[in-house]
Amino acid sequence: MKPPDTPTGVFATPQTLERYKQLQDSVVRSIQDGDYAEAEQRAVEAARLLPDRWDGPYNVACAQARQDKLDDAIVSLTRAVELGMSDAAAIQNDVDLESLRDHPLFPELIAHARRNKADPKPAKDDIQSHLPRRGVVWVDEDNTRYDVANGVFRSLFAFSTVATPRPAIGNVVVGHGEVGKLLRRWYSEGTAAGNHGDVYDNHDGDHSNLRYRDFPQLTRIEFAKAARKNNLHSGLQASFLYNAVTFGNSSTSIVAGPFWRSQPRLAYTQPRQTAMIYAQYVGNHLYVYPEHRDHDPGHNGQGGYGDVYCTNTPYLLISQGSSWSDKPFLDAIACTLAAFRPDVKRLLTKTGTLMPTVQMILRQSNKQLDTSDDYLRGVAHPTVFRGDQLDVLKMVKMAHNIRREHVPPVMGLNVLKEDLGVVGRDYFDAGPRERLFNSQAVIARIVRSTQYSRRMVVSAEASYDLNGHPLKWHWAVLRGDADGIEIRPMNETGSVVELVVPYHERRPISPGSKMESNRVDIGVFVHNGEYYSAPGFVTFYYLDNETRVYDEKKRIQSVTYTDREAGGNYVDPTIDLPKDWRDEYRYDNDGQLIGWTRHRGARSEEFTADGAKVIRRDDLDRAVEARTVDYIVASRSPKPPLLKQRLGDTILYYEYASQQDRLGRVRERKTAP
Repeated sequence: MKPPDTPTGVFATPQTLERYKQLQDSVVRSIQDGDYAEAEQRAVEAARLLPDRWDGPYNVACAQARQDKLDDAIVSLTRAVELGMSDAAAIQNDVDLESLRDHPLFPELIAHARRNKADPKPAKDDIQSHLPRRGVVWVDEDNTRYDVANGVFRSLFAFSTVATPRPAIGNVVVGHGEVGKLLRRWYSEGTAAGNHGDVYDNHDGDHSNLRYRDFPQLTRIEFAKAARKNNLHSGLQASFLYNAVTFGNSSTSIVAGPFWRSQPRLAYTQPRQTAMIYAQYVGNHLYVYPEHRDHDPGHNGQGGYGDVYCTNTPYLLISQGSSWSDKPFLDAIACTLAAFRPDVKRLLTKTGTLMPTVQMILRQSNKQLDTSDDYLRGVAHPTVFRGDQLDVLKMVKMAHNIRREHVPPVMGLNVLKEDLGVVGRDYFDAGPRERLFNSQAVIARIVRSTQYSRRMVVSAEASYDLNGHPLKWHWAVLRGDADGIEIRPMNETGSVVELVVPYHERRPISPGSKMESNRVDIGVFVHNGEYYSAPGFVTFYYLDNETRVYDEKKRIQSVTYTDREAGGNYVDPTIDLPKDWRDEYRYDNDGQLIGWTRHRGARSEEFTADGAKVIRRDDLDRAVEARTVDYIVASRSPKPPLLKQRLGDTILYYEYASQQDRLGRVRERKTAP
């Protein structure tokens, strides 16, 4: 029997897997401690929790073999092999199974494992596709499975392909003025795809719904009781991938505690969620979320906080405002999806380029753009969009004008080389944290190093055109000091560039704007002679809770770190661990960094150029003995955690080439007592 508190069913799989992992970790610890009876008990519990996995009974066999329960262990090992265990060498060499090697059935189990490897069993996939009924398709246990490898639920829908008379003209869209007239005319002519097969996913419990009655061909998702019980129907949609063209929204946000944020900010700061919204983008999904408090003029809550997003992506849409500000975007997306020509929509859907195309159309059609050249400026690519700037008529016309032989190209970015700081020397954190994420259309960095300029070589050569048309590459500063940022082409086509980005302080997002930001956005675009791609972004986010001073040679002189609790500027606590000190840097006569002095109130301490704390100096005031320093996360709930330093495990001894040498080198390392 499963423990009474163990969740069950498909939608509880993530919690079940977490419990399973805890049990398996407990098995390993118990075996290491020599408590084989405890190991067996935990392994049996794990095997009952997920009876279709081979590693559960395998661990039971290991624990039983350690206790010389040889016949029981053979039974458990047989079960593991029957469930698909295929690594014969691992079985033969596992020290936990050593007592079984002389068992008469052991050779047959080895042979069975080899057969498994030669002829692996197909994974069980007995889920059924759901057909829409009365415009609704359900997400339920019988049409959903959990993709363990990617950490996502996959629900299957089916749409009738039986030839039927074309629905009445009015069935494509109700009302909508000139937009509706065009969609109905195009649909009656057979040149518009309509919304048959498109799915709308409301992810806020019907709080802010599309007027889906205006789109009779559209199918909407409803969540079964089992899914709702596991709270999978609301909040950031980072749980499902559907086998259909999907758009949706969630007019929700996290409003309490120090980790308050909009749903997009949650997605941008959590690696699994970031990967998920990218998978949705290339899987024909697009979701809209309000910014709530994350994009309002002001600073530190005086009015607002400014733009607090740490990056900019085309993977979702963010609406200016709170609840219901997402509705105009839902309407615009539904109309645009209906306007595509059938063959174009099929191609874009098949290749996972539908939503990049929708993003390009929405941005090129924005009322803020005066000319087509404005698409290469920041005005076309804000972090957050306003509903009153949408031009839906222009969007549907642009979508309908796209032909199969000239669809928009697709962006592909890669980092070839970059400057990354060294933790404990160039910046201070609990581990390396300058690389926020890399993805096909976005490279996102958090600037922490004290180096004045950041260098990165970026390739957009992975960009492509579905019809093989030649491409032209365009790079542009969308946000930041365009005069100070250097974009240096590294080849003739400009598909590879070196970016040199100087340190940026907080500034308006554009001249005269009341909205301020601590982010640099560099846009990347390809053009195939007919259309631009959706944007790619290389973004650099600078920490607003630091005050840096550089000299005329761009050498760091001091950095003051101020915790928000001590009156410092707000920085997302998931992005930065606040610190409470000031560092003043020292240089020799040749301008070479030789260390820094750290001040906390009236106290100060010295550090070498490689970040070790000075313990002893010579007569020339040079470090001869120092100790490594570790930086750790210190909890202080309910406040955000703080970064603290502690002495490390290694003592360093320095020597110097001459009396003029102020830097020295490490001549010996010893483990601290």
